Amino acid sequence: MAYILILVISAIAQMFLPWWVIAPIAFIVGMFKTSSGKGAWLAGAAAIATLWIAYAAYLNITHEGLMLDRIGNLFADNLKFLNSIPFSVSFFLIMALIGGLVGGFSALAGYQLRQLIK
Repeated sequence: MAYILILVISAIAQMFLPWWVIAPIAFIVGMFKTSSGKGAWLAGAAAIATLWIAYAAYLNITHEGLMLDRIGNLFADNLKFLNSIPFSVSFFLIMALIGGLVGGFSALAGYQLRQLIK
């Protein structure tokens, strides 16, 4: 339930608000709709990682892959280890990692605040 709530509310909110709106949304849902710290972190991390990967894939498809090529050219010279794997794979992994960490720790903080108040 928390996963779906975070995913849907964040998807709608990110159409109109800045990227960091995911943190308060995951915090509030984690505070009221999760039953454990592990569940809160997993729901927040999975929901935001899913959202950001889906949105990045959508942008990549609608721009015919040009977005990933341009971003890849920015980092190709400075980060040689990225040349060993396809840039699209590393780009989606980085997006999932950043979004997942923000969403997961925000939901966990909400759950922990609820436990503190109890």
